[in-house]
Amino acid sequence: MELRRIALLLAFFVVAVCSQCSDAHTMRKRGAEDGDYDENLMGDEGPTDDEAQNDDRGDEKETPPETIITQPTSYNVTVGRTVRLECKVSPNNRPVIQWSKDGQPLFMGQARFPMAQLEMPERLNVSIATNDLLIVDVRPADSGKYKCTVIQAQQTSIEHVIAVQEAPRIIRYTVSDNGVVMEGSELVLRCDVAGSPAPTIIWSRDNGAGNVRLTEADAIFTLNTATIKNVRREKAGKYYCFVFNALGSTQSEHNVKVLHKPHVQVHKTVVNSALEVEAILQCVAHAEPAPRITWYKDGSMIDPFSPYVVSTDGPHSNLTVTPHQDSDFGTFTCVATNSHGKHNRSIELVQRPVVEGVELEGNKLSWRVHSHQPLRKVELQLRDTEAVVTTLNVPLPEDTNKHEIEFIYALENVTPGKYEVVVKAENSKEWSRESEPVIVDYEAMPMPIQTASVYHGNSHSIRPASSVILSSAFMYLLVRMF
Repeated sequence: MELRRIALLLAFFVVAVCSQCSDAHTMRKRGAEDGDYDENLMGDEGPTDDEAQNDDRGDEKETPPETIITQPTSYNVTVGRTVRLECKVSPNNRPVIQWSKDGQPLFMGQARFPMAQLEMPERLNVSIATNDLLIVDVRPADSGKYKCTVIQAQQTSIEHVIAVQEAPRIIRYTVSDNGVVMEGSELVLRCDVAGSPAPTIIWSRDNGAGNVRLTEADAIFTLNTATIKNVRREKAGKYYCFVFNALGSTQSEHNVKVLHKPHVQVHKTVVNSALEVEAILQCVAHAEPAPRITWYKDGSMIDPFSPYVVSTDGPHSNLTVTPHQDSDFGTFTCVATNSHGKHNRSIELVQRPVVEGVELEGNKLSWRVHSHQPLRKVELQLRDTEAVVTTLNVPLPEDTNKHEIEFIYALENVTPGKYEVVVKAENSKEWSRESEPVIVDYEAMPMPIQTASVYHGNSHSIRPASSVILSSAFMYLLVRMF
């Protein structure tokens, strides 16, 4: 029963609603027939001419602005390669575009119909189909920023960056005064290089023993130069400019001469000889340019036709002397001369002994004596801090006729202290000059430690102390027992 009641109520509600809808529809229809219009319905009556024209324009679709869908890109390109810079436009309705490099225009117009093509090398070309910029045979000057711009009411653009990579190369390597400089002047090395990334420069010199890199102690370095102040003769040689980057390396060299006056060196300052004994005196003269070498005896130039023999090979010169009389001994001088000056060193040719090479090791002294005459005496002279001199005679070897004798002498029985020691030798002609002094800080050698001993009367017998101790202990026990 309850369900029937609900169903009847729903039926009455539906009939009532439908009746109201039908009345409203009848009233709107009647009003229309009677000419009762509202403003909105009048608008539907029909468009005027202007409205019709507006409707026609409204039906046309507006063209959307073109945009660049390519992303900005950085390119690392090796010299000689080809690179394409993309400028993809959407929608692609053959827009007017402009390519520029570092703010300078290269191209403007449609790809098929360029309006401006300014300062664009033949190696650069704009693709008809894609608007891309193509660069062939890339060169270092092609590095830079390239911008593609779409010319329209709302301009849009994209910028690419090209970094051209190039293996290092040396454009020019120069040295001040073409590598010939005067000693004491300034030497400037300059190495102009190219490459990308920018090359690093290393400077070095071949010193005869190998290629040694220059340091801050040798020169002042700037971007591409090395400056050596107050250049010395020892700095002559080959100087290298070595450059490198990530793509490779190369180097160039330049020979440097340092002009200077001669510098003479001698092998020995004193040479011992004897009558009818040949002696060779040696000297070496370093100079730039090469010097002329002459020999003098006691201040007078030696005549080429004299009995002396001069032999010169480059910087080396030897004088051979065979004394026939005492006057043939004396002072011989090697003189070297060039356009920048002269220098000399002297050598004494003597009959007296010559002491050389005095060395000290611990309390032992060693030296050499040169003498073509038999030795008579060799002695040491010790001078203490109060200038008191102690003379020690050194035993002579059995064979004193040798021309060179080695000596080794150990200092013993000398008061401990500091001494200046020189060596002298005498032969059948005269005494030698004193040797170069050496400083000796003498300490007496300690005596070896021995086991304690006990001395018994005049018997001179020695028994170990341990036996005495045992005997004493034994006697003590006997006394206790009794």
